[in-house]
Amino acid sequence: MTLIADFYLETPVVRTTLRAAPEMCVTIEQQTSRDSKPFAITFWASDGDFEEFEVGLADDPTVDTAVVLAEVDGQRLYQVELTPEGNNQMTYHAWADLGGVFVSSHRVGDGWRVRIRFPDRDSLREYVNYCERRDLTFDLRQLYDAGRETGDELGLTDRQHETLETATEMGYFEVPRQAELEDLADVLGVSRQAVSERLRRATETLVRATIHGDDPDQKTDTDREE
Repeated sequence: MTLIADFYLETPVVRTTLRAAPEMCVTIEQQTSRDSKPFAITFWASDGDFEEFEVGLADDPTVDTAVVLAEVDGQRLYQVELTPEGNNQMTYHAWADLGGVFVSSHRVGDGWRVRIRFPDRDSLREYVNYCERRDLTFDLRQLYDAGRETGDELGLTDRQHETLETATEMGYFEVPRQAELEDLADVLGVSRQAVSERLRRATETLVRATIHGDDPDQKTDTDREE
């Protein structure tokens, strides 16, 4: 049974960069292992001080080179090539060799909230053991069957789905509330405003899909999340 593991992970890779710009939101777009070139990570950065962030990149012992590939609506798309030290600290090689498939990853504090699809529980267990042997912080948040129906069928984006799940787990919808928007923002690694907007859009999408019976594939501009 294919599983998706949702977990928190801390590694030394780009840690210096993250600490240099603590408010910066970072979302990994792609990770690329290349035989003849350094390992590369492509990610979006937003909502922080880009000058401090780029100073952090320049000072980071795990970063060899960093270039801005694009700048759109206050976000910058970076491609970072790692030093040999950075490459050795990546867990990419461990989960990829076990048949894992990258789903998503975004910055939370000094670490990352990661989702990876594993072929089975044994492969996930091997990956966890790998992280433990290297003294990496690994905290499994959720594990679910990758074949089960998710919010995609209802028109939710990945970020909206994650925000609703986190809000439910933390008791945001309970009476009285067990968590506030600020608490969700801390866990998700985004601003309070971003959490509020995701919840609003997700609720609207669910109402349209379940009460009005709208086609989830026919999204309006307000449904689409940047």
